Amino acid sequence: MSEVALTQLVESRLLASVHSSKHVTGLTHNFYRYPARMPPELAREAVENFTRPCEYIIDPFMGGGTSIVEALALGRRAIGIDLNPIAHFVTAAKTTPLSQNDRQTLREWVQTLDLAPDEAVSEEILREPRVKNLPETALGSFAKVLDGMEALPWPRQRKFARCALLKMGQWAIDCKERLPSSDVMKAQLLIFMEEMFAGLDAFTAAAGTSGFGKAQITGQRRLLLRSTVGVEDDPQLAALRGKPKLVITSPPYPGVHVLYHRWQVAGRRETPAPYWLIGSPDGHGAAHYTLGSRSVLGLENYFQTIVAAYRSVRALLHPDALVVQLIAFSDPDRQLPAFLDAMQLAGFREETAIAGDRAAMWRDVPNRKWYYRVGAVSGTARELLLFHRPIAEVGAVPHSVMPSDLAAVGGGCG
Repeated sequence: MSEVALTQLVESRLLASVHSSKHVTGLTHNFYRYPARMPPELAREAVENFTRPCEYIIDPFMGGGTSIVEALALGRRAIGIDLNPIAHFVTAAKTTPLSQNDRQTLREWVQTLDLAPDEAVSEEILREPRVKNLPETALGSFAKVLDGMEALPWPRQRKFARCALLKMGQWAIDCKERLPSSDVMKAQLLIFMEEMFAGLDAFTAAAGTSGFGKAQITGQRRLLLRSTVGVEDDPQLAALRGKPKLVITSPPYPGVHVLYHRWQVAGRRETPAPYWLIGSPDGHGAAHYTLGSRSVLGLENYFQTIVAAYRSVRALLHPDALVVQLIAFSDPDRQLPAFLDAMQLAGFREETAIAGDRAAMWRDVPNRKWYYRVGAVSGTARELLLFHRPIAEVGAVPHSVMPSDLAAVGGGCG
């Protein structure tokens, strides 16, 4: 089979994954509904086609951890970076296996819970800034679950329990007009926990088939809670410079207001309750997580940060690495050229040999509400899949486009 035919095959598979209209399912992807999630099918195709088993992938804006989960399930090592504690927490929970004893302990624990709120919530909880705008009945129920977690003996059990509560809280609160009763919330918590156990089973089984035993999985990923800017100097990655062969990510979208750090309560009120539920501080506004506000100055800051972040990423990559990213714009005609310029300033060139027809790489995302400007909501958003490679040094031989999974693949990880 010729190299051109291989490239066409890869392009057709990528196109199918880009335009997939499936709901996000499988493995541990539904532990939490992180905003603007990447389709798992896309992450899977990129990892399968452009890396070999045991190679490193890196996601510098990992969000809900879709790429990290898919990489580990396919027997690749993974580096995930995000400055949002919710992203770091959820990705860690999604990729931390549990024993049968852990599960039995969690099942027994949740059965003992009484989510009926007390008549009066304590003053200490009411003074907690992270519960702002949270309905008092939910506040009382969630507080009792958090208090009950002290009975769980192991950190991984408490992490899983917090993630299950986070999932249930999002289901009960985010964008909802009416709050379910405490009995309904407990029943849903039980359902979610069993679904999450099943997801972990599927994830650990896939990773095991790919060569990572259950006890090995957490050792195959590095999750960093920090900005990507300057990450090349992080001591946790010192031994990995030059190893990542693939960047698979979905960075924040310029000029698009996505609530990565809040839930919406009964309309447009916002609550930082997710940080309270995961036990993390919350000290930043929306622009911190979107890399800039929707103002002119905010957009300037966004593109400056993208340049700095990708310069740091480039310093970590193998010279032949590929960058695959899914991104949207509030003003594509202006912002797409600016984004491509930013990537070039960071040391990357667009790779058109993989997907020469950029128009085909746009995808419509129905029923997703993104705020482009105050008072304007888009019911159908559009995202674009882009490919880049590090700009070669003078005299370097260009890297040919060859899917790694169709080349000779060695044995287990060294």
